Amino acid sequence: MVHLIKLMSLVVLLWTPAAAAQGHWESAARLDVARAGLAVTVLDGRLYAAGGAGLTAPRAEFEVFDPEIDRWMPETSLPRGLERFGMAAINGRIYAAGGYAAGELGVEPTALMWSWSTEGRIWQSEIAMPGPKADFAMLAVDDRLYAIGGTRDDNSIYVFDPEGLSWETLEIPDDVTRRGSAVVGLDGRIYVIGGSLRGELSAQVDIYDLATNAWSRGPDLPGASTGIAAVVHNSRIHVLGGTGVEGEQRLTLRRHASWQPGETAWRSEADLPTPRTAADAAVLNGSIYLIGGGSGGGFFAPFTAMDATDVFFDEAS
Repeated sequence: MVHLIKLMSLVVLLWTPAAAAQGHWESAARLDVARAGLAVTVLDGRLYAAGGAGLTAPRAEFEVFDPEIDRWMPETSLPRGLERFGMAAINGRIYAAGGYAAGELGVEPTALMWSWSTEGRIWQSEIAMPGPKADFAMLAVDDRLYAIGGTRDDNSIYVFDPEGLSWETLEIPDDVTRRGSAVVGLDGRIYVIGGSLRGELSAQVDIYDLATNAWSRGPDLPGASTGIAAVVHNSRIHVLGGTGVEGEQRLTLRRHASWQPGETAWRSEADLPTPRTAADAAVLNGSIYLIGGGSGGGFFAPFTAMDATDVFFDEAS
């Protein structure tokens, strides 16, 4: 009887949702230019990757990936080199804002914004953000762009109305404006994940309900980290890579975890093929694309930049 009970327990364990197939990673075409601190978005069934860290100044390259031929191709370069900036697509246009840019005093945060479309294929100036931001994320939710996080601990979110051509500033709770955090939108809520604040890495997950204008907390990440990428795939939030801490040493992560709102904890997924931080990710044709990044963060980002495009196929979907 004891052996039968153990056998039944083993069967239950094997058939729990957490034991389901986690998927696998495959390689796709490489970027023309290796870069960390880039930004990625999707428009009209294609991936677009822009900017990134350079050895002497931020990069301006803008590339498009065609999944049918598995190839990256050059597009019209950004008006200026940008690193750790925000980029998102809305209403048929790609918007690029903020980030580190070369200025009179060296590389410094900017508030400028531009937009691009497949019709004109040129970047045009847009209304600048209310203030400079770098190392932040920008995402499109409904009919607005949200610029969240960054180097300025200003307890605010910048919200852009593309139709009205105007920005507004929303006040947010303390500790939400973190640099290097990942930001995603799901079912009328915005999730601000990880990052760093005043030099300390964070595992915090903050949730903003757009309908009620209220903030709440989700379960912490498996470990504090910054420079992570995140996407929503099949109603689950996936976090990828980043820089974390082991003991007293910072290291680049291969970590891949996912969480569905309502669950009490994050679930481990198939590790990344290689450790990487300051990469970006997007979902295209039902798969997760992780693009660029570096094997080292901060000062080492330009020297360890990667040109890899890795694709996660979820076998359970």
